[in-house]
Amino acid sequence: MQEITLDLYRVFATVAREGSFSAAARALYLTQPAVSQAISQLEHQLDTPLFIRSVRGVTLTPEGAILLEHAQTALETLERGRGKLEKLRHLETGSLRVGAGDAATRHYLLPRLSHFSKRFPGLSLSVQNGTTGELLEYLRGGAIDLALINLPLESDDLVVQICLPIHDVFVAKPNPDLTDQLLPLDELSQMRLIMLERRSNSRRLVDEALRRLDVNLSPEIELGSHDLLIDFAELGLGVSCVVREFAEESLQDGRLIELQTTPSLPERAIGMAYLKDVPLPAAALRFLDELRA
Repeated sequence: MQEITLDLYRVFATVAREGSFSAAARALYLTQPAVSQAISQLEHQLDTPLFIRSVRGVTLTPEGAILLEHAQTALETLERGRGKLEKLRHLETGSLRVGAGDAATRHYLLPRLSHFSKRFPGLSLSVQNGTTGELLEYLRGGAIDLALINLPLESDDLVVQICLPIHDVFVAKPNPDLTDQLLPLDELSQMRLIMLERRSNSRRLVDEALRRLDVNLSPEIELGSHDLLIDFAELGLGVSCVVREFAEESLQDGRLIELQTTPSLPERAIGMAYLKDVPLPAAALRFLDELRA
């Protein structure tokens, strides 16, 4: 049997609803001969009469009534699907699934998610926390669509959009002996140094930068949270290596001072990563656009 197009079923259902070829033609913005030809083609392909024709219009045959029941169900299902796709396209429904580390979530992602959620209240939000390595596993496993990660990172299966340049700096509780003093980086080894634990990607990038500068720093305290680094430094428990952009509040209100080191650590960045060969949902695409803006 020749494949029957959806348009033929749509014409058939419209004729059944309107009760005549002329009325169906007006409803479909077609000519009457075009509607008549479509019904004749459908009857021929099904090898079944679907309508009883008379001067007053058309009525369904028993076979036509059976087909109409199923055709209406199929057309209604397709229309509901089209409506859902339209809502997804306009972000009236759907989900935004993103992953980020604790500090990046609190200091960068959270305010942007709040703004995005207020603009598109019909979207559901899913946020996964983890290290860069864990986030990449979530991304490749399909648990999230976007991952906010520490850069640089090279991977053939990812696209990365840079979101924010960041700077690793050393901070301490305000101290006249440290204020405005230029400190060689290697002199920090004589202080109680506080850094992130070694499994974090941020710590790995800092250690790599220090090795390139031929500086060896061994922290006395290693913590799993960037915000704990800030808390420890504010209490005077040592010098913490933090991201300046994530410690701005404490630096601006004077709870911490940034130590001026020579040389300074190189600038790096955080960026949003997604899989190169997997189409992004509409919500993720729109969120990326918002981040670019």
